[in-house]
Amino acid sequence: MLPEISILFELLVAGMLAVMIYYAWRLNEKLRNLQNDKAELERLLATFGELTERAEASMLHLKGNATETVQGLNDKVVKAVTLRDELAFMIERANEMADRLENTISSGRSAENVSGMVAPAREQMPVEQDEEVVDGSDDSERSRKKSDLLKALEGMR
Repeated sequence: MLPEISILFELLVAGMLAVMIYYAWRLNEKLRNLQNDKAELERLLATFGELTERAEASMLHLKGNATETVQGLNDKVVKAVTLRDELAFMIERANEMADRLENTISSGRSAENVSGMVAPAREQMPVEQDEEVVDGSDDSERSRKKSDLLKALEGMR
């Protein structure tokens, strides 16, 4: 029985050796795939690093452009506010001057009425103005003058 056991034992060892060779071959394939994946991962990481650097450079460029744009807008806003304030001041002064001019004209007309020179002055006035005075529409004339002045100021822009 001894020789049969040794043959059986050798067949068992040979079978186990065949299974081990098969597993070693599969392990070798998996290691080869892992090395290939490692090389691909290294390429991907290198590409990712380059893309990250480019993105950072782009971000810095965008920040610079944004800063320049903000500065330009701030300058324009300051200029616009200054112009708005100047125009408001000019409109206020123009309204004051129009009021003074209207008061002067009114006082001149009342002085003419008192002195009796109303008829010759009205004869010299154009028909349109005479009708406005007769209708007593000094307010509409004043608002028309103001609107004409505002239009003129807007036309200066």
